[in-house]
Amino acid sequence: MKKILFILTYIFICFITNAQDQITNSGNLQLHPGVSISFYGNISNNGTFNNGGQVVTFDGTINQKISGTSITTFYDVVINNSTGVTLQQSAIISNTLTLTSGPLDLNSNILTINNNSTSAITRTSGYIVSEKTDNSSKLKWNIANNTGSHTFPFGTVSGTYIPFVLNLTSGTIGNVTVSTYPTAVNNTPYPTTPVLVTNVNDIYGNDNSANTADRFWQIDKDGPSGTATLTFNVTASEASGISNLMAQRWNSGWETPLAGQSNTATSATVPNVTSFSPWALSGNSSLLPIELLCFSVKKNNDYADLKWITATETNNYGFDIEKSLDLNTWNKIGFIEGAGNSNNLLQYVFNDLLTQNIKNSNTVVYYRLKQIDFNGSFEYSETRSVNLNSSNIEIPVIFNLFPNPASQYINIISDQPLQQFQVNIFNQNGSLIRNFIMNGSIKVDISDLKPASYHIIITDKVNEKQYQYKLVKIPN
Repeated sequence: MKKILFILTYIFICFITNAQDQITNSGNLQLHPGVSISFYGNISNNGTFNNGGQVVTFDGTINQKISGTSITTFYDVVINNSTGVTLQQSAIISNTLTLTSGPLDLNSNILTINNNSTSAITRTSGYIVSEKTDNSSKLKWNIANNTGSHTFPFGTVSGTYIPFVLNLTSGTIGNVTVSTYPTAVNNTPYPTTPVLVTNVNDIYGNDNSANTADRFWQIDKDGPSGTATLTFNVTASEASGISNLMAQRWNSGWETPLAGQSNTATSATVPNVTSFSPWALSGNSSLLPIELLCFSVKKNNDYADLKWITATETNNYGFDIEKSLDLNTWNKIGFIEGAGNSNNLLQYVFNDLLTQNIKNSNTVVYYRLKQIDFNGSFEYSETRSVNLNSSNIEIPVIFNLFPNPASQYINIISDQPLQQFQVNIFNQNGSLIRNFIMNGSIKVDISDLKPASYHIIITDKVNEKQYQYKLVKIPN
């Protein structure tokens, strides 16, 4: 064995300066378990590369390539090449990836990390390059149910470090696959695969690219559950002129930003994420559009009251209302016509008679919306339910206030679109500075308020219940 290893070492040295392919394997390449080996040129694997617990270091001085007809499975990999390593075929790492120096360019391939430890990927000054507009350069990490911060160490082509961090707090998230790429200042090209994004307009349908960071992310998971805190980073130029960054998810439209976010000049952190797909960062208190703002179902005597609000609609034919008793079989029970195209807040109501369900002693009834476009494409809402065994207790109204912090305006939207509320805004001294009536929702101009914290008290005029919120006004 010593003799064989010596010969391999000799071959490596001889091919440093004049070999395009340092190693070409067309058979079965077996490395001794625990061996540490350095490559100074390219690897082309057309056969079987046996993973024996080896450490493979890419130590070249010119760009090295991993290619071949077979996907290579490494154990430990060290990237120590300031000019970089490029994948020309997908690769798998069973244990650890150490990014000592230089870029690891995914080059429209998938790099899979099968070790779910938060320390499976470490770096000194190296980084991973995704940056393909078709989201074909993917880093796939089998996080499974291992909680903690998993850093996807992305960098730009020019070398700026922009990590994406997924901190799994609960659940089994499985494999998490992430890709990212920069855009022009108008945020084009939009993502087209695996999910089509059609705009970065604001809530009123106006171009919002000036308030949207010049980068998209595609995030997918294959586990059955998973709740995580996500941190998105951009370069200073990608966020130029944008403050108060907030992360938003595309789901056939830009969803309401999740609450509890924090940010820096070039990052946004959002907790309690359970759904993924495309993401972007908006700022300057100007949000991307929201299609389905809220959907609620509440038991009202012998009826289920379904209510939902949309902020924007594009080619919306309407909504099928579907009902299920077991979450497997769904039946259409009604249809509500959509507005086609709209940039205004629209409120919808549907009532389902529960007499037969109560008679049959059903326990829980489930509902969902099927939003249908004129071209026949459709999307489902999240599922809502009512418990028929529960008494008709008074259920608190849900309010959504955004953006917050805000500089120009704040939207206040309730899940009771037909209900009237009294809204009072107080300063820090407790003095009333604004009061008005809102029917379901309202947009409030706060551009003339001084930067400070304010208290908002919303009174339910039907039940005389009060709801208190804090508003942070930032400079215009």
